[in-house]
Amino acid sequence: MVKFHKISVEQEDLQLKNVLQAGQAFRWIWEDKNDWYMTSMFITGYDKYGIIVLRQKDDGNFIEFGFQHPTWEFQKVEDHLKQYFRLEVDLTSHQDLWKATDPNFKDIPPQGIRILSQEPWETLISFICSSNNNISRITKMCHNLASHFGDDIGTFDDTTFYSFPTSEQLVERATEERLRELGFGYRAKYIIETAKLMLNDRETFNCTTDQDVLIQFAKISNYEKVREMLMRFTGVGPKVADCVCLMGLHLDEVVPVDVHVARFANRDYHIAASKTEIAEIRATYNKLNLPITKKKINPELDFIRTKLIEKWGPFAGWAQGILFSKEVGSVVGATTSGDIKKKKRTFKNEDNDLKSESLAKRALNAPKVEA
Repeated sequence: MVKFHKISVEQEDLQLKNVLQAGQAFRWIWEDKNDWYMTSMFITGYDKYGIIVLRQKDDGNFIEFGFQHPTWEFQKVEDHLKQYFRLEVDLTSHQDLWKATDPNFKDIPPQGIRILSQEPWETLISFICSSNNNISRITKMCHNLASHFGDDIGTFDDTTFYSFPTSEQLVERATEERLRELGFGYRAKYIIETAKLMLNDRETFNCTTDQDVLIQFAKISNYEKVREMLMRFTGVGPKVADCVCLMGLHLDEVVPVDVHVARFANRDYHIAASKTEIAEIRATYNKLNLPITKKKINPELDFIRTKLIEKWGPFAGWAQGILFSKEVGSVVGATTSGDIKKKKRTFKNEDNDLKSESLAKRALNAPKVEA
């Protein structure tokens, strides 16, 4: 049994049940008997993964964490978790601003939905798995990657945990054929090719780890250049690149646009690019030295992205996360039984407008590398 420690945080600022298994992170396991969440995690300053356990009482303004690792120190784990949940961001003040300026936020109660700060390499591979996929299958794929190609780091609560495989481990231990046997389909090639390119990038950028390479990308001053660098990886289009930017690299203004976001953007904000606006977007990218972006960009989705950033400001990605959660209306994740279960949220999802649904799907006729 682990010893639990408390981190003070208001319920309206963070609710584990609405964050950990809601389409951002895919390897948290929910143990329903004790109502806690478990995963393996890499803590900065240590060379090996450990096991993290989190729980939150409905009537308490704090979360509790425990851990299992031979050398982890309490304070470093606490600091890492505060960074993981981005507790330096005052979510309440941002929500108050959106409620005052955007009618679509007016009736949304505080749900503690935050954007996580995840390990960038795992974020990249996880969202490559998201291509034309749903949360249940993405979750299963991410757990398979860890259990088949990562390292066994120990057992807690009768559950064995594994590290998420590095690019080197994937190249050495995985094959496209084996990944296809595990249900990855065409994504198997994407993962292997991405791992190979990452290994090359580690040498090129003189980095010892995969995450260091991606952090180097984030130091590029221009967002468009960061996205261009990410889209060099096989299977990465604008949406996957934007997910990595937002959830792995702290680019808080970035709005990843998928079918759900495209749907509510059209339905609730009446955002739809005209032929003239599409032509202007194409002309803009034609002038920039971004050949991969020029090839992969979907102008209709890019128009939605830019308009939502204009509307919501420097934390537009967080606003998108709240409305995405309302649109989906549930959380999906692994349990200790090995099942993938879906749980309803506390707010109800609105009925989908059929016309908006059709427009959203039409807008998502993007290159096949995109989800």
